[in-house]
Amino acid sequence: MRVLIIGAGLAGPCLAHALRRHGHDVRLFERDAAVDARAQGYRIHISGDGDAALRRWLPARDYEQALATSCRPGGGVSTTGPDLREFTRIELPPDTAGITVDRLTLRRIMLRDLADATRFGAGFSRYQLLADGTVRVHLTDGSTAEGDLLVATDGANSGVRRQLLPDFPVTDQDARLIYGRTPLTAHARRLLPPPALEGFLSVIGPDGRGLALAAQRFRRNPADFGLPPADDYLMWALTAPAAAFGPDLFELGAADLLELATATLADWHPALGALVELSEPGHLVPAGIQVSERPAPGPSAPVPVTLVGDAAHPMPPAGISAGVALHDAGLLASRLLTGAPLVEAVRSYEAQMLDHGFAAVAAAVRNSRG
Repeated sequence: MRVLIIGAGLAGPCLAHALRRHGHDVRLFERDAAVDARAQGYRIHISGDGDAALRRWLPARDYEQALATSCRPGGGVSTTGPDLREFTRIELPPDTAGITVDRLTLRRIMLRDLADATRFGAGFSRYQLLADGTVRVHLTDGSTAEGDLLVATDGANSGVRRQLLPDFPVTDQDARLIYGRTPLTAHARRLLPPPALEGFLSVIGPDGRGLALAAQRFRRNPADFGLPPADDYLMWALTAPAAAFGPDLFELGAADLLELATATLADWHPALGALVELSEPGHLVPAGIQVSERPAPGPSAPVPVTLVGDAAHPMPPAGISAGVALHDAGLLASRLLTGAPLVEAVRSYEAQMLDHGFAAVAAAVRNSRG
């Protein structure tokens, strides 16, 4: 079987490892020019389901290195107000277990053995269904590729999904985000509220503003495994109503994003603004927030195209989506490897993926609303 995967983030490489292990021809196409071409992700939590997919489908060495470079276990999830006076610990359900990782480090580990199957600088343009039931993909570098199955793991703004499901119900929320990260120096540690150093801290304001803080403290430096070295850092994400950030948020450069973030926090505890001011300029990223609804059943004539992760079910950032995407990738792999006809395997995957994925969307919406 020839499988074409659009997107080489986390879910795509997980699926590729699973299928290549069983002798299938897999090719990954990624629009980024290189694995580290832009700021992407930072510290992310991967749920127990996602962790199980990594453990099952990655080569043993890769999974062991993912664990070794993961974040040191911490103090769970806490909330506080803008004055940082009182902290409330949130008791989490047992199914939130998993691992917390630096996204770029995990991505490097996963792609290391897929270099021969991965093409960077080749984003998705369109696909074409061929008379023999296969699919041809047209890529932004001018090339094409043909396969038996096209899998989109290209995120919430998936180009594949736009062609496959042009009426897909997705809504942009009236809120925006600025992501950043701050080196975890001795000075930053003194400023940082302890719950954010040991775990995840959500600072909730009364007017729609919020600040998420969490320290990435590596168990072992990635350099121990032949990867680029990485230092501990604080990940932060500032949320505010769209009007508070203004209409030009996505056109702002790093300096302006930093100025906007610090101004947004000017009336909060001074330590929070100080932490943001210490951010690394190259890691400031604006983002929107999308929520999707389960689509109506697809076309009656089956097509050799399917969706994984946020390409299938965009959700607000609530510490859920990475684990769900990896769960989807593992589920698709398991269905494709049953020996069932391709269309039957894909439709079986989609039925389970939609149930699981849109339950996760509902949970992410609840979490994002506090």
